[in-house]
Amino acid sequence: MGIFKGMVAERSGEQAVREPGTYEFQLVEVQAGLMASQFSEEPKPALRFLFEDDEGRLSGLVNIPSIGRTPDGSYGLLYNEKSKFWQVVGALWGRAVGPQDASLLDMDIPGVNRPEDLKRLPLFFTEGQEPVKGVVIRMGEEEITAPGRPVLLTIATKEKGDRVVTNIIQYAPVPRKRAQKAAQKAAEDLW
Repeated sequence: MGIFKGMVAERSGEQAVREPGTYEFQLVEVQAGLMASQFSEEPKPALRFLFEDDEGRLSGLVNIPSIGRTPDGSYGLLYNEKSKFWQVVGALWGRAVGPQDASLLDMDIPGVNRPEDLKRLPLFFTEGQEPVKGVVIRMGEEEITAPGRPVLLTIATKEKGDRVVTNIIQYAPVPRKRAQKAAQKAAEDLW
């Protein structure tokens, strides 16, 4: 069981450059590390979500939310509806995470036993430093970071210097079969 519980109180892709749009991907793994920020002198703890489809891999970097203390003394990741972290968690879980759901979160980062350990994570994209692999996130009893979890990624491309990069701009759950069939039937009824 992880030390972080949910509580209420992105950057670039790699390898596959493709046309802007929404695509279905599967989760490969979640890594933890520190990410340099133009808004802070110190790097911030972040998670790197690696996704894959038949055309290649993409990754998205997401800051770990602020940490607070729960009434029982454990540590919690503060819920914020605008946080990309909670958007990704919801997409992997299969539904949007609201303030009533945040307490279901349980996250375990290997080697992190207290909040101070986050400052010792390796830097992402730094030679000689490897990110921490094996991050596990659960919502209730359901592990949402198991490899193969489907997710819809909306991506855009932008020029960065002399190259084109793919950015993940939105994460969404894959519609359930019943919802897909209902949408397909509604579309057919229109025509």
